[in-house]
Amino acid sequence: METAVPTITPDATGELSDLRRLHFIGIGGAGMQSVARVCAERGYSVSGSDARPSARLESLARVGAQVVIGHRPENVPADATAVVFTHAIGDDNSEVAQARRLGIPVVHRSLVLNTLMARNTSVAVMGTHGKSSTAAILAFTLARLGQDPSYMVGADLEGPGSGGHAGRGELFVAEVDESDRTHIGTRMDVAVVTNIAYDHVENYADPAEYIAGFEQCVRAGMTKNGTLILNADSAGCRELAARLERSGNGPKAVMVGTADDADWRLTMAVTSGGRSRAVLSGPDGTMAELVLRVSGVHQLTNAAAATVALHVLGQDLDQAVEQLRYFDGVQRRLTPAGETAGVRVLDSFAHHPDEVRADLAAASSLLAQGGRVIAVFQPSGARRLDAFGGDFAVALSASDLTVLTDSTRGLPADALEVLSTQVSDAGGSARQVPDRAEAAVYAAEAARPGDVIVLMGAGDIVETGPAVLTALEAVAVVAA
Repeated sequence: METAVPTITPDATGELSDLRRLHFIGIGGAGMQSVARVCAERGYSVSGSDARPSARLESLARVGAQVVIGHRPENVPADATAVVFTHAIGDDNSEVAQARRLGIPVVHRSLVLNTLMARNTSVAVMGTHGKSSTAAILAFTLARLGQDPSYMVGADLEGPGSGGHAGRGELFVAEVDESDRTHIGTRMDVAVVTNIAYDHVENYADPAEYIAGFEQCVRAGMTKNGTLILNADSAGCRELAARLERSGNGPKAVMVGTADDADWRLTMAVTSGGRSRAVLSGPDGTMAELVLRVSGVHQLTNAAAATVALHVLGQDLDQAVEQLRYFDGVQRRLTPAGETAGVRVLDSFAHHPDEVRADLAAASSLLAQGGRVIAVFQPSGARRLDAFGGDFAVALSASDLTVLTDSTRGLPADALEVLSTQVSDAGGSARQVPDRAEAAVYAAEAARPGDVIVLMGAGDIVETGPAVLTALEAVAVVAA
């Protein structure tokens, strides 16, 4: 899953005047279905199409959305007030062409989201990594505090289709995607930037241009007297803060992290056995203990940013951190895929070197004595490997064994071989097994009781969990 490159020019920007009858192309996508769900729950008429059936589509149907499989011109309702797309959809899509013929506005998903957010006090969560988890922490905690927020998260909080909700409260929490520059123009009362590390090489020429995108987003979208929360440990966030300060007309940034000069400082961070804890100290002696039921110091950083946002929103800090204790994470963020024969299998969405590094460190914290981490890594695409291959290799070398596999899209013939060599040169151990099913068996046969297998990537590697568990069972039977 490489970053989508924009090929469709939308017919409108800013806000959408009429949400009454919306048709979504690719309605089953993680971000698309969450927006569609909010619209359906608010009483708007929602229809959509997708390439194949899924549990998410079934979830949408249960809230009244009319969903069909396959993209065809006749799917577009003649009375639609807008046809909604993401840049994963090409300009040759038959439903886009039909909307143009019918004179129906073709608009990007971000426009619908921005229109929904404009009716509430909005909290935008963005950044290279951690935005799904941070947005989910905010939505979860606000719900447990009785605020009943609306939210749009680009991942499932619980079961399929649970990333969106139209609440009755005043607050709207949204994960905002920067990959295709559609974050620019988002209206926000509170903005959380989890971190900024160069990404999406298809749409940004270099790190400076990537940071400039966030700067433009903040300048264009932050409301008067809005609050910007930045990661004090992220060089990109610090550069953004410096740019805003130099201009003299940007919002004041609140810095959160482990750095000594952070406004809210995170200390004593530890993660072990599936639990994480730290102390968060703020201005005027404010102090809170963060305790999470998820692994990873990076998740404590996400929780710290969310906690500060809750404080800015006027929520009781003690009550907020108490509710944080019940947060179980979001799907595909190092979440359990099963356990067989003493081997745990975890599902990770990591598709950037920093994410791989963080999730492998978190996986290591789950090991019993003598246990090993086996990473089954599926690169997102050739351009991403060209840009970050060396960094991926260093990150993957932290595992005891890396199994490199391909996706249904297909990588260049030598891509996995090159990455395998890079991992070995970085001090790791790697084996290339292009076929995903064969990679599942290889990882299972290499594993022993006490090990953790991490399935890593943003593509169809997520479907590999059952195959790994079946292979582990077969290995256990043979061993017996």
